[in-house]
Amino acid sequence: MISRLHVSSFVGLTGLVWLIALWAQGQPVLTWDFFAPFSVVVGVVVTVVTLFNLYAWSWSLLQGWYVKRPDLRGTWSAEMVSSYINPETQKPTPPIQAYIVVRQTLTTLSFRLLTKESSSVLLAYNFVEQEHAGLYKLIGVFRNEPRINLQRERSRIHHGAFSIDIHGSPVTELTGHYWTDRETNGSIKLSDRRNKLYDTFDQADQSFTSPIG
Repeated sequence: MISRLHVSSFVGLTGLVWLIALWAQGQPVLTWDFFAPFSVVVGVVVTVVTLFNLYAWSWSLLQGWYVKRPDLRGTWSAEMVSSYINPETQKPTPPIQAYIVVRQTLTTLSFRLLTKESSSVLLAYNFVEQEHAGLYKLIGVFRNEPRINLQRERSRIHHGAFSIDIHGSPVTELTGHYWTDRETNGSIKLSDRRNKLYDTFDQADQSFTSPIG
């Protein structure tokens, strides 16, 4: 996030370059009164930047040409298909129901995956614009933490990476693949986005599975 110090530096540098350019062209150089409203200007710019970072960046009017960052905010229903083989049954794991909670501003992204047995948090990410304008891919690194009672039995904390294609504008679906340092991999599909943000799997599951109305 751009801080007040950054804005002050940018505004101050802009004013200084402006004065030097006037002097170089032989134009009358303004007095130091020119800088009198400096703190007011910085305050206004900081407010505008903060509001833009939190809210205005996601306005559909600005998407695509002024802001090139897909809006993924909300809670998504996700289905994961893993290559993991259950050591007890020696059979592949059935498709896993999950929910992904996305908190986002222009400069930040929180991407939290919730399942019955574990949760994953995003450690690093990047939006990559594809060769066709308006198409994006989200690439990230994550840490998965199974419930404490499962870590000793069969599932330790592990890390992984994913690559997800973003479909639609506004976004309606995400599809991709993931890999982990447990030498497993799989596919993931996100759909049915809700605006409300949930903290636990049970909260999200109850909302998504309850009849509407």
